[in-house]
Amino acid sequence: MKKLYKQKQVNSLPIVSLVVIGIFVLNGLFGSLILPKDPTETDLVNKLLPPVFFGGTWNYPLGTDELGRDVLSRIIAGGRVSLIVAAAAIVVGGIVGTALGIIAGYYENLADTIITRLTDASLAFPSILLALLLSIGIGPGEKAAIIAIAFAMWAKYARTVRSEVLIIKTANYITQAKIMGAGDLRIITRHILPNIKDMIIVMVSLEVGMSIISEASLSFLGLSVVPPTPSWGQMIADGKNYFQNGWWVSVFPALITIITVLSFQRFGNWLKVSKGGKA
Repeated sequence: MKKLYKQKQVNSLPIVSLVVIGIFVLNGLFGSLILPKDPTETDLVNKLLPPVFFGGTWNYPLGTDELGRDVLSRIIAGGRVSLIVAAAAIVVGGIVGTALGIIAGYYENLADTIITRLTDASLAFPSILLALLLSIGIGPGEKAAIIAIAFAMWAKYARTVRSEVLIIKTANYITQAKIMGAGDLRIITRHILPNIKDMIIVMVSLEVGMSIISEASLSFLGLSVVPPTPSWGQMIADGKNYFQNGWWVSVFPALITIITVLSFQRFGNWLKVSKGGKA
């Protein structure tokens, strides 16, 4: 009975996570329309004002940072940066990794050997370390962060897709399609891709959180967006030197990052179970 209850809990739709994800996406798309203040505008007269519930004012609900910038506005603007970087990195890394995984698994020739070796080499490094090294080489900025994070995640897609394709291509319907004269491109697009679609969706849902963490880590180290453009990791870094008298500068963006990442992980795990445990 207890086991069934736990299974039901795992399979239940994570409503809270979906609400958080929905807010995150809507903020990324339309957040610029609801900004209370300019997130880059400084006001040294009002620097390090506490949040409203800790003696501050409703004019700055979450307080201000060391330069008098509105923390709430910067969190909203930083969410857009996280969405853009995470989405773009997953699209680039996912497409490249999926394409290479299909090539390696379907043909099993010299290309498979090369791709497999490159995949193993990439997976030997922690993804955040690889993203860090690439960002140092490319330079700071959103484009650099996207390339670095995408390069750090493509191998996961390639390895997983290759393993799945090796199984699928031995199915009877693939053999029958070849007998009927179907070309490789038709088999890949009509038979293989539809069968790995669910697995890729699960991987994407799980990788969004890791992409947000990677972008925040790069921003914290000054290797992602260039100031004064706000990002959550950069806000955490900016507030670490003022923690005793301005804890809110770091705490609020850190909490938002944690809640968002956990929501994507919770949704990804639920999706994985609902899709049969693939990925």
